[in-house]
Amino acid sequence: MKKIIIGIVAIILIIVGVSYFGKNSSQPTNKEPIKIGVILPLTGEVAFIGEATKNSAILAKESFGKTKNTYELVFEDDQADSKKTVSAFRKLVDIDKIRAVGTGFAGPGSAVAPLAEKEKIIHFSIASDLNIAKDKPFVFNHWIKPENEAGVYIKEAKRQGLKKIAMIATNQQGIIAIRDALLKEEPDLFILKNELFNPQEKDFRTAVIKAKNEGADAFIIMLLPGQLTSLVKQIKDLNINVPLTSVDSFEYDLEAVPMLEGKWYVTSADPSEEFTASYKEKYNGLPQPGSAYAYDVIRILITAFEKEKTNEGVAKFISEIKDF
Repeated sequence: MKKIIIGIVAIILIIVGVSYFGKNSSQPTNKEPIKIGVILPLTGEVAFIGEATKNSAILAKESFGKTKNTYELVFEDDQADSKKTVSAFRKLVDIDKIRAVGTGFAGPGSAVAPLAEKEKIIHFSIASDLNIAKDKPFVFNHWIKPENEAGVYIKEAKRQGLKKIAMIATNQQGIIAIRDALLKEEPDLFILKNELFNPQEKDFRTAVIKAKNEGADAFIIMLLPGQLTSLVKQIKDLNINVPLTSVDSFEYDLEAVPMLEGKWYVTSADPSEEFTASYKEKYNGLPQPGSAYAYDVIRILITAFEKEKTNEGVAKFISEIKDF
């Protein structure tokens, strides 16, 4: 399928945290493996992303040669459901005794962040909402800054002469972060910008008709898996023929992909050629959107644990990373 991707050149590692840590901490031994929990949607509508992210984490662990410590990745399935993420986190902490955890998507990341901070568990959230890690020394984000994605999108929209873009967005933390960045940079470019849809909603016809009546010359679609297919079908059924655009969302719904031939979108989730080659060699397939971020996260964590003995030390080490 031909797909048009507007690439992003930006700083990949987003570290949000502070550099003050208390001195009272335990000194774990190196005899037992250091366990890193990874909570992902391994079943459900975005299982294809979860499985690829799991593969990427394993690839990262195997990329190290001999290490001072031994490491074990412990995977849990949350189906991208925040309640299940919390249950998985408690199991990982109470039973598996993890030292660090990674989560995918903004909702699960937001749910785990305050718990990880309280337990002094290093938490990496692969999500675009930087508020997840705000004022939490043990919590970090790894994603492109929303304002960087917004800037690339607006530049391309203007290049194409778009002047009134109807915004169809889900009420979800990561999507809201991108929406707010778009509106901060160019608020007059968008209509329907104050409307948000619940994650369970799949009937967008009222909003689509409203956008048509207000003279929308394009749609920007920022929806969750399962919603995108419904919206694209409804736009087609209503005989509306304007450009469909997005920031990231087009990649998260496999059923919708054939209906988006030739549409353009901005993505920060395309991996490097080197990583793609390594992934393909091991798994005989291609990585999925955002899965390469897990590779970075595991490599950062193992590098940090090789340098520092305590979680306070690991968190401080990560907070001081300038380039990776």
